[in-house]
Amino acid sequence: MQNTRSNNLKLAEKGVWVSIFAYIIISVGQITLAQLTHSASLKANGFNNLTDILGNIAILIGLRIARIPADNDHVYGHWKIESIASLVSSFIMFFVGFEVLRETVLNIITEKEETIDPIGALVAVISALVMLAVFFYTNRLAKATQSHALLAASKDNLSDALTSVGTAVAILAAVIHWSWLDKAMALLIAGFILKTAYDIFKDSVFSLSDGFDETLVEQYTQAITRAPKVKHVKLVRGRTYGSNIFLDVVVEMSPDLSVFESHAATEYIEKLLIDQFDVYDVDVHVEPATLPENEHYASRALELLAKEEKLLNGSDLADLLTPNFQEIAENGALLTREMKLQASSNLSVLTESNFAIQAYHAQQVSKKTFILTYDYLEQQKRIRVTSIWRRNDEWLCLYRQLTPHL
Repeated sequence: MQNTRSNNLKLAEKGVWVSIFAYIIISVGQITLAQLTHSASLKANGFNNLTDILGNIAILIGLRIARIPADNDHVYGHWKIESIASLVSSFIMFFVGFEVLRETVLNIITEKEETIDPIGALVAVISALVMLAVFFYTNRLAKATQSHALLAASKDNLSDALTSVGTAVAILAAVIHWSWLDKAMALLIAGFILKTAYDIFKDSVFSLSDGFDETLVEQYTQAITRAPKVKHVKLVRGRTYGSNIFLDVVVEMSPDLSVFESHAATEYIEKLLIDQFDVYDVDVHVEPATLPENEHYASRALELLAKEEKLLNGSDLADLLTPNFQEIAENGALLTREMKLQASSNLSVLTESNFAIQAYHAQQVSKKTFILTYDYLEQQKRIRVTSIWRRNDEWLCLYRQLTPHL
């Protein structure tokens, strides 16, 4: 898992490099032509792309550091550096966004008017097509590598493509003496920069402050509830380190399970979450569940009596006998579980009216073991029954002995 995640981050770096090269070419071209064509919106778009170079460099550094393996000082690895890099990128975008906004507002206040060359529109359209192609590449790569940092960069690529289209529209409008629209689009581009910066900032802070999607918690809880041996899901707590999800899970299981059985159940839960939801690391803690029998001691003997009546009637034997069940019949023969089930399938099921249970006594020898004794009459013949019932998640009969009553 460690190697796979590291390889994904290494692959994500390719997307960042593509964005950086595209931004260098586009930003230099747009800022240079903006000075020649006197287009405020083209200049604003050029500075927007310039910030993306700095932001992508921060993301690239973050991806490099995030791939460093865990050590004594970073037992969970360096994955959070990816979120820190995104946070730094958002700060850079905030700074430039406010700078573009400030300059545009000053131009509006001073009513500064300059002749705008329509060639700037062609540059903006070309920039939009380039950034749209970069967006499709980085977005696909971000989903394949599960890199949140690259996904944020791809969203910025799409934003740049849209703002470039807006820039082209503004320049063409200014050519026909709607210069106010050029400044209006500059304001809109500044707004896009600030909005994208805010979204990246919000997602980064959410991850760094251990925020977690409640919808995912609900999905995990439903999946764990259906896992074998789980009585109740007490807690699911998640946090993210970069694109990696770490979970703490607390479940309640029967107190009668052995350590081996409980451990096997926790491993099943861990594998379920890793395979089905691509969770990076899961820590499962088991607590004893409160079983109904622990709360109703007085009714336990009656519950076991009802199960004994089913045994006498030969019904539901598969659900009442342990795998290693043994019974000594009244003639001294030893019957196993398989022999008992076979005998029951060959005989017609008797009704409860054929038996008259007398002298029923239930003795609890431990929290999960009962010894039952009673007599029953069958065709004027009295038979003494001694049976041992043991709880292992459910109450099952372990041993029975039938003795003719003298």
